[in-house]
Amino acid sequence: MRDTGPLRGRQSGFQKAPGEAGATDRKVQDMKRTAMIVMTVSMLLVALSGVALATTTAIVNGTSAGETIKGTAKADTIHGRGGDDAIHGMGGNDLLYGDDGHDGLYGGPGDDTVRGGAGDDRLEERKVFGGSGDDTLYGDAGSDALYGGPGNDTVIAIGDAPGDYVDCGGGTDTVQRPFRSPHDVFVNCERFTS
Repeated sequence: MRDTGPLRGRQSGFQKAPGEAGATDRKVQDMKRTAMIVMTVSMLLVALSGVALATTTAIVNGTSAGETIKGTAKADTIHGRGGDDAIHGMGGNDLLYGDDGHDGLYGGPGDDTVRGGAGDDRLEERKVFGGSGDDTLYGDAGSDALYGGPGNDTVIAIGDAPGDYVDCGGGTDTVQRPFRSPHDVFVNCERFTS
């Protein structure tokens, strides 16, 4: 059963009105910040003090303002849109997109895909795609695929077996490699440090 009733805003955040069990394609406006977040959730969304937290699988689209957006324990899709965002995938196999702005994207324990977008971003996960800015890309333990993009990127790869694939892309890029594996592959990378 899907409930399509409205979310009701209060000065301290948002909650579903009594008797409303779910939400679909909602527009939520926080009266304190005058930011609009459009999302699809299958249960309940809680947004307090500028932090959006979905309680089950969600598709979340941020705004032109900077937000902190946290996903769920399930597989989520989160777009930061504009502004300088902090996006946390939490659990599940998430798709995280920074879009515009200088964003921090943090995957979490699932097998996540992280894409920075425009701006100078900090990206952490096993599959990372930098944007047009000067990004910092972090690989996790295990096999990583890191793609820098056209900016002057810094790639930090943990470097354990079975190896990483790193394509630094355009620009003048630096790879920091505390450990090395004979199975690592580096393409379009100009500088290497330990």
